[in-house]
Amino acid sequence: MVRLSIVGNVYINDLGSSSIMHVGDNINTALKTRVFAVQREVPFYYGNEGSFKAYPFFQRPFPIPQPPEPFTMCVDNLGSFIRVQNIRIIGVSSSAMLQIGSNRITSAEAHIKNIRQFVTDKPGPKEKTTFVKLGKEEGIGFFEATPQR
Repeated sequence: MVRLSIVGNVYINDLGSSSIMHVGDNINTALKTRVFAVQREVPFYYGNEGSFKAYPFFQRPFPIPQPPEPFTMCVDNLGSFIRVQNIRIIGVSSSAMLQIGSNRITSAEAHIKNIRQFVTDKPGPKEKTTFVKLGKEEGIGFFEATPQR
């Protein structure tokens, strides 16, 4: 059902990273964000870093959740208007959407990989442990702890 969206005020402080603020009807929305962030204490870069292909995490398809059992839904739209007085949003980010109106299909996904490399000792207990990736092609997440010398 197509309805008219009537909006009084929308205040948004920040909207970014493949995000949408949409007022009105929509048929299909596809949002996708891929982020590869490296934070180093010493800013030294080799020039060939940051390839999404080097991390299978970015290639994995997102699982689409399915309802656990069949369900019946009854919607009663009284009137032909969607009325909104005021909306105040601090931030919409990383493949997120604020929609006021009818929508049929929405698909959103965000792949974010953060790497932090520090030279100084980490805060906390004095035992030093570094995580080193094993030489396997199984993907991100297969790590083994080795003591640091």
